[in-house]
Amino acid sequence: FDKASEESTDNSKDETLLKLKQHKQIHGGKMDVLVNRNPLSKHRTQNICNARNTYLNRIRDIALIEDYAAKYFIAFDMDDACAGKMDVEVFKRAMEREEKWDSVSFNRTGYYDAWALSVDEYVYSCWGWWSPYEVIDHMRNYIIDKLTNTPADEFVECHSAFSGFAVYKTALFLNCNYDWRMPKRYMKLEELQRQQKILWGVGSISPLEEQTDEPDCEHRAFHMMAIHENGARIRISPEKLFV
Repeated sequence: FDKASEESTDNSKDETLLKLKQHKQIHGGKMDVLVNRNPLSKHRTQNICNARNTYLNRIRDIALIEDYAAKYFIAFDMDDACAGKMDVEVFKRAMEREEKWDSVSFNRTGYYDAWALSVDEYVYSCWGWWSPYEVIDHMRNYIIDKLTNTPADEFVECHSAFSGFAVYKTALFLNCNYDWRMPKRYMKLEELQRQQKILWGVGSISPLEEQTDEPDCEHRAFHMMAIHENGARIRISPEKLFV
């Protein structure tokens, strides 16, 4: 929730907080309702970032105070991105191969989430270029082709991926945070220059070699920090979780 007050959550009209409290009454101690009390920012991604860091702090509190840390946690977008029927067998197969990943997200038709994606030469955010939707087309075509040609029992290695649903091994992400700014501190200059060449001269919105404060998808910094600090393996399953 983006507002500091429980009485006013955001601009939605679906009474989300009320519905969650009703579920809390049913499930009791099996469920926590967390309210993000940071003031609203003009940057949408900063608001989302604050909300995600709120649940990370709750996971840390449980580990510290209750001396318990679940082996995994799942982050997902509770909107139409994950509203379809889940193929549980796809989920089971990914979990059975957990030795190959520390975070796993999944393929989906059209692979919509180019915002969180950093893979191979496409390491720099689509929002880091003057023509972001042109870059998104490049990235989507690239990842769709790569996932199509990856065997179902393998995973695509990447710097960052989310696509609405991802599983994380708690131990490798507890010391990391979501950040709404472009995480160039985790990128190599030669990687960014190589991507610029692939994009046929599409200009970047800021100097590639400087850490600046352009808004970016919060997942990218989170994943790259986990790679940098803990050697986390961020992977994408070529199988589609939601059908």
